[in-house]
Amino acid sequence: MNTDSPSTVAVILAAGKGTRMKSAIAKPVFPFCGKPLATYSMRAVRQAGIERVVLVVGHQAEEVEKVIGTQAEYALQAVQDGTGGALKCVEPLLAGFTGTVFVTCVDAPMISEETIADMLRVHRENGNAATLLSIVLDDPIYYGRVIRNAATGNVECIVEAKDATPEQLAVQEINVATYCFEAPLVFQMLQQINNDNAQGELYLTDVIELLNKHGHQVGAVIATNEDEVAGINDRVQLAKSEAYYRRLINERHMLNGVSMIDPASTFIDEDVVIGQDTIIHPFTSIAVGTTIGMNCVIGPASQLIGATIENNVEVISSRIEFSILREGARVGPCARLRKGCEIGPGAEVGNYSELKNTRVGAGSKVHHVGYLGDTTLGEGVNIGAGTITCNYDGKHKHPTSIGDHAFIGSGSLIVAPITIGEHALTGAGSVVTKDIPAGKVAFGVPAKVVRDRERD
Repeated sequence: MNTDSPSTVAVILAAGKGTRMKSAIAKPVFPFCGKPLATYSMRAVRQAGIERVVLVVGHQAEEVEKVIGTQAEYALQAVQDGTGGALKCVEPLLAGFTGTVFVTCVDAPMISEETIADMLRVHRENGNAATLLSIVLDDPIYYGRVIRNAATGNVECIVEAKDATPEQLAVQEINVATYCFEAPLVFQMLQQINNDNAQGELYLTDVIELLNKHGHQVGAVIATNEDEVAGINDRVQLAKSEAYYRRLINERHMLNGVSMIDPASTFIDEDVVIGQDTIIHPFTSIAVGTTIGMNCVIGPASQLIGATIENNVEVISSRIEFSILREGARVGPCARLRKGCEIGPGAEVGNYSELKNTRVGAGSKVHHVGYLGDTTLGEGVNIGAGTITCNYDGKHKHPTSIGDHAFIGSGSLIVAPITIGEHALTGAGSVVTKDIPAGKVAFGVPAKVVRDRERD
């Protein structure tokens, strides 16, 4: 969408402490469907065609800027004196700017590009000095009420619930803290507001009444989707908003050809990529940074974090962390791949096996209650049940290398650093402390080479 972006600047208010979240994490970087909360409103305004974005920061400003980086410009609100004070802090950045200032809050992440574009269209077509976004609620509770002129329908003022009369509290149209203003006019009005109110703050909403007093027109766009404009002030509201947004994510994937057995119990983060004809089973969570190919089967009860899954892969009731599964690989049930693993084409990792920083070659099998750490397996290797590569000596991690078509007997302990050659074999229960040459058989405690391996 194009909104003539050079004449529009987006300002996202993100300086508050978010005390009702009861968290040491600043609200702008609080996780929401796998990404910092602030990134959602920033993306929406850019999708609506607004290229310049200013983030007003205050509480934990350095941490917020560290996480968000160059995605926005920053204005510092050193004193938490209300939303009016927040927008005042942007004025130095917009010196000489003439155009529309779109303002929203960081805790309203679900506002859509369509709604933003609609607001800007109405604002410009009607020649408004300000246009706000509102919604009509059955129970407006503590939200600011939108008071309209009975004759024209234009907005006269916004009255915060704590300052409202009983008659004003009966109004069901409420302000959702998203606006279009014209600059430099809005900054002229901000110089005239004061903190003579119940909270002792500078209300941005007071600008609406001031604009009316100076003969300027103020309009409103009424939203129809309560979930889209919902704010997040505590973790109850966070959970409700995430549930709504995850439903949208799931629907998007399903419309793109992904099957979900039970979407309500499937939890997918934003920006996850899933190919056509993949099936996601219940109680599966897929975190940001994960890419899944076509014709895969994932779940039930699987967890994928930063995983790369190629086509025709099966992950059954397992956890995959920052690892790669190549074409046709199979993992699970109840396996765990820790960071740095690569499972080759057609390879299998089975029940209750744990791998860390391990490469499994094409067609190799790692089944049944084992641990491989810092290990490289060649192609066609068989790892027997209960095998462990002992990679840690108390101070350092050491590698294990096992060649193509080797056979590791059940219950083998491989004390790294070790190299086991191609087609080598270890007997069940062996403790391998020395390298085994290619094609040899070793067994015992400690394992000793006894003969050549007989092969078909």
